[in-house]
Amino acid sequence: MRILSRKKLYLPALSIVAVVFLLLVLVSISTYRNLDREKTRALHFFYRQGVALLRSIEAGARTGMKSLMWQEMSLGSLLQETAKDTDIAYVYLVDEHGKIVHRSDGVQAGRTDAWKPELTRADQVASRIRTLPDGRQIFELAKFFAPMYQPSTVRQQQDAAGAGQIVECHSHRGDTIVLGMKMTAIEAAQRADIQHAVIMAAIVLVLGSGTLFFIFVIQNYYLVDRTLKQTEDYTRQVVANMANGLLSINPEGQIVSYNLLALELLGLKEAKIQGLDLRSVIDFETSGIARTLSEHVPVLEHEIYHRKESGQSIPLALSVTPICDENGHCSGAVIILRDLSEIKRLQQRVKRSEKLAAIGELAAGVAHEIRNPLSSIRGFAQFLKKTLHDKPKEKEYAQTMVNEVDRINRVVTDLLTFARPMQAAPAPTDVSALVAHCMRLAKAQADARRVGIHTRVSDVSTLPIDGNQMTQALLNLLLNAVQATDPEGHVEIGAELEPSSSRLVFWVEDDGSGIAADKLEKIFEPFYTTRETGTGLGLCIVH
Repeated sequence: MRILSRKKLYLPALSIVAVVFLLLVLVSISTYRNLDREKTRALHFFYRQGVALLRSIEAGARTGMKSLMWQEMSLGSLLQETAKDTDIAYVYLVDEHGKIVHRSDGVQAGRTDAWKPELTRADQVASRIRTLPDGRQIFELAKFFAPMYQPSTVRQQQDAAGAGQIVECHSHRGDTIVLGMKMTAIEAAQRADIQHAVIMAAIVLVLGSGTLFFIFVIQNYYLVDRTLKQTEDYTRQVVANMANGLLSINPEGQIVSYNLLALELLGLKEAKIQGLDLRSVIDFETSGIARTLSEHVPVLEHEIYHRKESGQSIPLALSVTPICDENGHCSGAVIILRDLSEIKRLQQRVKRSEKLAAIGELAAGVAHEIRNPLSSIRGFAQFLKKTLHDKPKEKEYAQTMVNEVDRINRVVTDLLTFARPMQAAPAPTDVSALVAHCMRLAKAQADARRVGIHTRVSDVSTLPIDGNQMTQALLNLLLNAVQATDPEGHVEIGAELEPSSSRLVFWVEDDGSGIAADKLEKIFEPFYTTRETGTGLGLCIVH
């Protein structure tokens, strides 16, 4: 059972790993998409913010150029002031030749390798993410710088004296303004999002794995519960249908479990069995149960005689086995009861057969020694009968001697038949004719006792039977039935072929008083008879 449990738990473990891996992939994909979407939104926000700043710079420059105090260096000051914002890394202005003409702090002046994207429209804004050597990332935006609507504008500045002076300002046509914005906030937000995503993914994985594991545990619980119920039902059926009685007791000797056969053997009622102390039914000391409970020693096939409440005594074979755990602690015992009644009957039959065999051998020897003198005695008796024909009384004595010698000879013949049964010699025999022949042989004695004999034979054809031995057996039974039937009684002899077993069954039935119960067990014993003229060997030979 332990191996089976490991195999059943192995598949759920693999399933949990597979599902966790699948959840991890799904959460990773979802987190990546969310982070990418948030980054896109943040860059879009930065883009709009940067475009607004660029346009603000243009608007500031345009407004300043309209002022009488505006100078070319004022544009550089405007860029430096704008770059003081914590979210702005730098701002610089690139002319059409790629040279930085104005800049904020942090940008090298006069550089000719500054970023100058190819812009095709005046309102076009280019953007990119630039990675600095120290690993920081800068979001750069670039557009044409057009603070003036005309290529150049002439302004007149009046001094305090009222004298006028013409000033020409640079329009910066073709220049590109580049704004670099720090991505610190985006990076911090991304790190926070990643941490949050990792935490949420861990929570989802833990909850998902726990839920799946709980589902598998519940499933295994129901599976184990169903298996235990099936095993319990199977064990209950096995115990209930055992050929022997089974009991289990606790260390105090109280009955814990049982099957119905055990109750039947002990003569107990099921309504009173639960918790019954078995000591009140079986002697623990003589049966060895006490030793099993105390010393944990099994008892095998101990024979006892149990007397039921009805007074019937039956022989039982009792086997007791202790119920012990791995630590040697005994929690009770299992008792198996086996009915020995049939075995005792077989033993009696074996003893009887041995007894009959010994009597038969003795009878055969005695009969052989008696038969020869009987022939001489019978010859002399017949000789005397012939010589005493003129003396009726003496002649009657001689005839009595002949009759008694014949009776002794029949007894001797029966003894020889009983001691040395002849081998059967089956031959095709008409069953109806055999039954009719037996009836004719017994008819004379039946008529003398005014007993009617009837035959009843079913549709039975010719079958292979030893007609002589069957006639002897049926005639013995038929004569016994006639003798046991009162005058005006009836005796029936018949034969029938059983369709289910294909057996030929003969029977002799009478309406007499029957055989007494105390004599029924002795009818097959040799020389036992209830008739004054019987030899007591007829039923032995039939048997």
